Amino acid sequence: MLKLDFLEKIVLNYKFRKIIKRWSSMNTIILFFVLFFLTIVKTLFSYTVMDYEYYNWLADSQQIWKVSVPVNRWTIISGWEKNTVLWTSLHLYDLAVDPQIEGDKQKLSDFLIDIVYNELCLNKKQTVCKNNLLKYLRVLDIENFAFEEKFIKDLLKEKVVSKLVQTKVTSVMIDKELTNFEINQIKNLNITGLYPWEKYLYINPEEFNDSDENIKELSKIIWTNEERLKNLTRKRDLRYIPIINKLSISSSEYILEYIKDEKEAISRWILTKDKSINGFFILNPLPSRYYPEWNLASQVIWFVDGSWKWNYWIEWYFNDILKWNNWEIISRKDINGRIIDPISLKQEDLIWEWVEIVTTIDRNVQRKVEQLLEDWVKKYRANKWSVIVMDPKTWNVIAMANYPTYDLNNFWDVYELEKVRYSEFPNPSTDLLWLPIFVEDNKNGTKFIYDNKEILLREASREELWDMALVKYKYKNSFWAWVYQNDIISALYEPGSVMKTITVAAWIDTWEINKNSMYQDNWFIEIDKYKISNVSEKCKWYHTFWNALNYSCNVWMIRIVQRLGKVIFYQYLEDFWFWKLTWVDLQWEVTSKTDPWEKWSQSWLFSRSYWLWISATQLQVASAYNVIANGWIYVKPKIIDKIIYPDGREVVYKTEEQRRVIKESTSKIVSMMLYDWVENWVAWNWKVPWYALAAKSWTAQISYKWWYENWVWSTIWTFAWFWPIEDPKFTIIVKLERIRTSAYGWETSWHIFSDIAKYLFDYYKIPKKEIKE
Repeated sequence: MLKLDFLEKIVLNYKFRKIIKRWSSMNTIILFFVLFFLTIVKTLFSYTVMDYEYYNWLADSQQIWKVSVPVNRWTIISGWEKNTVLWTSLHLYDLAVDPQIEGDKQKLSDFLIDIVYNELCLNKKQTVCKNNLLKYLRVLDIENFAFEEKFIKDLLKEKVVSKLVQTKVTSVMIDKELTNFEINQIKNLNITGLYPWEKYLYINPEEFNDSDENIKELSKIIWTNEERLKNLTRKRDLRYIPIINKLSISSSEYILEYIKDEKEAISRWILTKDKSINGFFILNPLPSRYYPEWNLASQVIWFVDGSWKWNYWIEWYFNDILKWNNWEIISRKDINGRIIDPISLKQEDLIWEWVEIVTTIDRNVQRKVEQLLEDWVKKYRANKWSVIVMDPKTWNVIAMANYPTYDLNNFWDVYELEKVRYSEFPNPSTDLLWLPIFVEDNKNGTKFIYDNKEILLREASREELWDMALVKYKYKNSFWAWVYQNDIISALYEPGSVMKTITVAAWIDTWEINKNSMYQDNWFIEIDKYKISNVSEKCKWYHTFWNALNYSCNVWMIRIVQRLGKVIFYQYLEDFWFWKLTWVDLQWEVTSKTDPWEKWSQSWLFSRSYWLWISATQLQVASAYNVIANGWIYVKPKIIDKIIYPDGREVVYKTEEQRRVIKESTSKIVSMMLYDWVENWVAWNWKVPWYALAAKSWTAQISYKWWYENWVWSTIWTFAWFWPIEDPKFTIIVKLERIRTSAYGWETSWHIFSDIAKYLFDYYKIPKKEIKE
């Protein structure tokens, strides 16, 4: 057996050597390519068949760039004669430039200066222009500021030119979630070019030495991949310099048209590339909620934030029909991350339905009232004013204005701080009263950002307001985010004697009295341990009950509720819809609460007869006066006229009558009493020639910690009126808070009343007509 095996090996060895002798180098090459081809086929089969889904996903993740885009919200428009767009959606552009492009940089600099000037200051008030410049230049103040085009453009030139001379990337954010321990570790590395700030880490690639050792040490601290870190810290040319965000529509169209014209000029050999600037521009279109009227009715509509989330009022109330679904912009990119092929989406893949919400707000009236508020608030140095204008027949809200207001397109500006300048507030103890004022306190303060730095502030005490040597801070708009609030529906206050009209209406509606009915007033009345008296000497002795309303006589109001009793008086207050929401189509409406009449003491009943300790919103006060003006009926207030859908359907909001409150005859008597107040007695100087007005006003102290403030100017003044008395078309309630030029609102506010009334008469072309007694 051993011998046979040995012979077999010899034979096999002989055959192998024979084959080797016959094998040529060409055969070796052929065999190599055959094996290589088989390997490729196997690999391709694996990629395209066996593991296709995995490799297709991997390729897409590396080559396709996706951005989720919140598709535009729909439009809200003003009703009435002309459907003016109040709030809509469109693409606004962020403007940037690429400094590496060939072109005329001097021409580019001049062009950008003009664009920025137009955006910040053209056709704007001096204060608005200056505030825009301070933010753009990132400075606290501009010395010897002149509201002149040349002066402003010289300031902008320095800023723009400093941007354009940059050619290298000098700041890259590496991490944004650093701990204090990690920040200390980074500082201990003593590596040039690293800039930790708060929880962020920035790096200047031009200063940073990206040696393997530095990369390794840094990657250990911030827990990141070395390759990624090396890519982020590499030196590279600067290809993107931001100039200004959210260009106006006019500026965007101008730039796009300019680019088009230059390209055409180059194609015709009229202009050379080295003398052009169109290649520099980078315009990034961003879907934006745009408010063409800026701050018009800002507290009525509210805003959509940067994440496209609704925020209160109409934007919240109708969010489900205003919003669109999100879709994605999809593009392919090369190995350097540059876009090389946008992938278009089919029309049917996108949701293009639209809806329009038509409000009852009249844009022209709203704008005029807001302008008057701004002018008079500044003149009389009041904290706040607010006005509501309604149609007493339809209960449509024609205007709902608050001041201060804010810019809906830049709603975040309300958080900006500035130092208090005593030249603007010469009497800080009163001028700054009830404004959010802060002082530095490194021990008990809260973190604020001022001049891009973190400082610790706390609210100033009343005593500190007096100290003019103390550095104080305030919000630039004076009221912080309080300006977001719609005081007309969200702020309770005591309207005071304005509502004595309701007490009188309840009495007339219940008891048979006439114009000449008389009463005896002994000046005061005592109940329990309290003594309640009148304010005006005109109340004393024997008078008609009309006199009691004209001079707001507290004693006579008490006599009325003594005759009515708790049950009836309580029922009338409920019928006038106090202590209940009006259910207007806006979010965050509030109402006050009260104990049932069974729990009322005699002193409580008496004090409520002249509306002490009864709180209401301006909308509730306006609603009560609407009942008087329209004859007798309470109707649900309406701010939405209709909703228009894509298929042409219209959902029209009808006038919803809720209940009959008083008799029509009562309404006429009370209206004549209010007319008498304007025409013959207290408010004779409020008259508007050729028009019959019904009105009532009062000044009330501001409640504070279960009592009332007794400081100077701690008052709220309310004025209510409707007209023309023979056929009321408008009900208006004006509220003024903390007027500093007078303790009594009627001494100053008749000016704004007169201005609003005259404008409405002229705007709606209401014919002149004197009332016939």
